[in-house]
Amino acid sequence: MREQRVRAMRTIVVAAMLGVATLATVEPAHAGSKECIAAADEGQKLRDDGKLNAARDKFIMCAAKACPGAVAKQCSQWLIEAEHDVPTVTFRALDEQGKETLSVRVLIDGVAVAQSIDARALPIDPGEHAVRFELASGQGVEDKVLVRPGEKNKMIELSFQPKAPPPPAAKPIPAPSPVAPAEEGGGGFHVPMLGWVGLGIGVAGGVMTAIFAVSANSAESDLRSTCAPSCDPSEKSSIDTKIVLANVGLGIGVVGLGLAVVTTVLANTGPKAPPKTATSALRVDVTPGSVLLHGAF
Repeated sequence: MREQRVRAMRTIVVAAMLGVATLATVEPAHAGSKECIAAADEGQKLRDDGKLNAARDKFIMCAAKACPGAVAKQCSQWLIEAEHDVPTVTFRALDEQGKETLSVRVLIDGVAVAQSIDARALPIDPGEHAVRFELASGQGVEDKVLVRPGEKNKMIELSFQPKAPPPPAAKPIPAPSPVAPAEEGGGGFHVPMLGWVGLGIGVAGGVMTAIFAVSANSAESDLRSTCAPSCDPSEKSSIDTKIVLANVGLGIGVVGLGLAVVTTVLANTGPKAPPKTATSALRVDVTPGSVLLHGAF
């Protein structure tokens, strides 16, 4: 639809030019006016197709003084616009040592445009182009470039240097192997077997002390309330025995707790012994006047 509108507008413009050229009867007819109008029409078609270089050449033809004034004026305006939109490119070639060289044949889209590189900018139609450089030996390098409308002096550089091999792929760092959990009793703070034994003895001694101390205190209170101060010596002797046993229990408790503390401190500050796999059982029997330990290892 858009293309049809463009063609219709182009037809109107050309018709207007023909009308102006025909109605100018008071002026002498311009030689080649048909050729001028045809050049203007062809130039518009080439411009719309993106072939700005060829369109510019047509606009130069119809902008000549020999063409009708209206045609020449319009073509001059189109020529200015085409000159603005036509992009230009320059070239730079590097030899195998990376030094700039001018002895290079330049081809664009398979067509040779220069036998060597110079400083002049080359007009080119906008769009994508295949650019190739060739040495006298026939060696060539090629690349595709995109040139935009109005882009001036775009530098196109190609190199004959051999491409460096890609760097080796980085080896993945292996993930650290999971650390096996420490075996139960194999690390950290722990209470050794003798510590538990000492703790059991300390508890038994404390229980023994409490029992005999309470019993002696109760017996003494009874004697005070009944027969004191003329009580039977045997009854006093029983109280003394209970006090002795309470002291013995206290001693046993202190020794047991001391054993537990000392063995636990030594076990957690000295070399670690490998954990034992065998199971053990310990039973403490406390009776008035005795402490019995039963163990199976």
